[in-house]
Amino acid sequence: MSKGWSRAAAATAVLLGLLVPAGTAAAEPSAAVRAATGADRAGDRPGERVHARVVAELVGEHVASAMNRHGELVFRTRQGEPTLWNPATDERRALEGAPGTNPTGLTDDGRVVGAHYKDGLVLWDADGNVTKPGIPTGETAVDENSARIGADGTVILKAYHWIGPGPGPRPRPEPVLTYYRWNPGAGFRPLGPLKGGTAAVAVNDEGLIAGSLDRSAAVWHPDGRTETYASTVAETPSTWAQAVSNRNVLVGGQLRPGGLSAVPTRWDGPSAPRELPDLGFGGEATAVNSHGWIAGIARTSANDYRTVPVVWDPHGGAHRLDELLDLPGGDKPVTIEALNDHDQMLVSTYKDDWTPLAWVVRLG
Repeated sequence: MSKGWSRAAAATAVLLGLLVPAGTAAAEPSAAVRAATGADRAGDRPGERVHARVVAELVGEHVASAMNRHGELVFRTRQGEPTLWNPATDERRALEGAPGTNPTGLTDDGRVVGAHYKDGLVLWDADGNVTKPGIPTGETAVDENSARIGADGTVILKAYHWIGPGPGPRPRPEPVLTYYRWNPGAGFRPLGPLKGGTAAVAVNDEGLIAGSLDRSAAVWHPDGRTETYASTVAETPSTWAQAVSNRNVLVGGQLRPGGLSAVPTRWDGPSAPRELPDLGFGGEATAVNSHGWIAGIARTSANDYRTVPVVWDPHGGAHRLDELLDLPGGDKPVTIEALNDHDQMLVSTYKDDWTPLAWVVRLG
């Protein structure tokens, strides 16, 4: 199931005050301890109402679908300049040495990854020094929106070349798309072709890559092993992963038997799928963090494929973002693009005149 809202929209940094204890075995803290530590925040306890408020915004830029734990974002300006933005200080820093490159991922220590369709993979270190590994051997160009990076230096990238023209009344060349893993010192290694059922879309800080393989949610381990993940029912025709947390939790979706709608799904292991509650008409999970917060979309009607952005709290409760925030009116696209381990989300939307808008929003 494709996302109902455009991922090309201007990004909004959503700072969620959703601090949830990482462990699950500890005893419930007392009210005094919760007050002293700031633990009494929205979403900490099952059934508790979540609130949201806007605290900052960025107007007019298309921010990438990535954010590090400090809330920093990357984007390519309308003039084609790769840029790093810190919402807390409103500081913008130009990423030099590779004009026209689209930055699409960053790490907590300030490294940035991006791609240029002709120049290939581009990396900036924390000091802004640029490295250009280029294009995998045998490929012609790369997908500028496909590069992602983990803390260990693992990068995923989609590249392609052309074959043909093929047979038929209007023969034309066809692209062959292949996903690659890149590591410092090891270079590019193929994960598999898109036409063969491979899609690598996310990587965590330990280098675990998530996506799909042969119509099943799958991961590629750093040692080269692959694993596919089970569906909740045997009749499910297809499952896929969209994100992986630093605790190796996968989220994505699965088609219902019959293939007419999708179910947002969480996997705590290859044989441990769990359907997430939606609004009754299907949806998809697209991001997850180490505290158990999940983001995605849900359909609002059986007869309408339009969707709304949704956040699932660590207890499994679903919250519509349009009911938490004062979103622009009308049918403007709104998408949760990223979710980090400081419980911050990246959300895309537009102003009333369709100017890209970035918000910083805090829940609690």
